[in-house]
Amino acid sequence: MSLRGNEVNPTNTCKSTNAQQGSVLLEALIALMIFSFGILGSIGVQAKIIGLSSDAGYRTDATFLANQIIAQIWVDPVIDPDDPTGMTLNVNSAYACAPCTVDSAKTRDWLAQMSTMLPGVPDSCQPSIAMNGNQVTVTVQWKLPQEAGNTCHAYSSTTEIQYN
Repeated sequence: MSLRGNEVNPTNTCKSTNAQQGSVLLEALIALMIFSFGILGSIGVQAKIIGLSSDAGYRTDATFLANQIIAQIWVDPVIDPDDPTGMTLNVNSAYACAPCTVDSAKTRDWLAQMSTMLPGVPDSCQPSIAMNGNQVTVTVQWKLPQEAGNTCHAYSSTTEIQYN
């Protein structure tokens, strides 16, 4: 049997269409999977950004707290008894604490404010104020809530306080 012109062979007509069935569905599923991976990736990036911005916020709070206690130390000097004119003042050693505790009256309010502004401050991450003459070093430490172990983040500020 020979085919002429527009005649169709009934045995070959379904072979080409059967081989293509489901390809559109497969392409749609692959496109949906690629889209889903893109959405999951953007969610992961947003989660990382939120974590970094909260860490930056804690670092800003630590900077504020360190500058606040330095300002308190600056306005609470001790007059040098060897200087009759009162032009030489020393840092009040009542602020010195390493680590600071609530027993120190000069730092009690500062520590209370620190506990409200910064996340967990375990025993291994206590703040400290070290003095060497008129040089003051304040170290504020904190631990992020999602971090395990004793890893501490720290901000340290060293200032030389001169009064004359």
